[in-house]
Amino acid sequence: MIEEAEALARAAEWRMRKADADPADGQSRDAAALLEKLAEDVQRLPGGAVFREYTMICNWLGESGEIGDFLDMADDYRSRIGVDRFPQDGEAYLRALIDLAKRTFGAA
Repeated sequence: MIEEAEALARAAEWRMRKADADPADGQSRDAAALLEKLAEDVQRLPGGAVFREYTMICNWLGESGEIGDFLDMADDYRSRIGVDRFPQDGEAYLRALIDLAKRTFGAA
C-alpha cells in the first residue's frame, strides 16, 4: 500500500473512532466512508500520470527540504475530508495534494 493510501486509511480510522465515541456524529461516519473509498482508489493509481506527478513533486520537496511543511498541509487537508473537502476519487485527492505541494514552493 502506498503511503498516501495508508494516510487516508489512518484518517478513516480516526474518523470512525470519533463516530463511535459519539453515535450522533454522522459527519465523521460519512467522512470515514469517503476516506476509505479514497484510500482504495489511491492504491490503484501507481503508474498513472497523476501519481507520477505527485511522486516527482514529493521527491523534489524532499530534496529541497520543504517536505515537512507539505506533509503538515496534507495532514490538515485529510482531516477536512468529509467536512469541507470532498474529493470525488483518488485522482482528485492526489490533484489536491499536488496543488498544496505547488503552494509549498510558490508555484501556484
